Amino acid sequence: MNTDKLDVLIERVASEHGIVLSQDDPVLMMHTLNEVLLEQNEKAHAELLSNYQAILEENFNRWCEFSTKKSNALINSSISNAQLTRDQFLESCIQLIDEKIKSREGQEIYELTRISRQAAIINLLASTLILVSVVIIFFIFL
Repeated sequence: MNTDKLDVLIERVASEHGIVLSQDDPVLMMHTLNEVLLEQNEKAHAELLSNYQAILEENFNRWCEFSTKKSNALINSSISNAQLTRDQFLESCIQLIDEKIKSREGQEIYELTRISRQAAIINLLASTLILVSVVIIFFIFL
């Protein structure tokens, strides 16, 4: 400890307590030892804080990596589930459209068959009438 600081300390003790200390007083030795211990303590605390900060930063980085991996896994899972749901929905829509087309085709085929059958019957009747007409005319002209 330098003499300026000691002088300031001696003056302070004298003014506050009314006791004059000399440069070789054991009380000043204790004060100097306390300052040395405080300096060592300060260095030790600074080192501990530095180590603690390094540990916190390392844990924070690990947590960031873990949370990033976890969130990516959740996002990928959600995307795959969405794709699966979309594919299932598209498949069900395609099946529904196929069923609608087949049912309409069936109805259309039934209608076309019915109309064709009616046309065939009408053609058959017309052919029969023509045949009867030809036979009657043949017998008339004979």
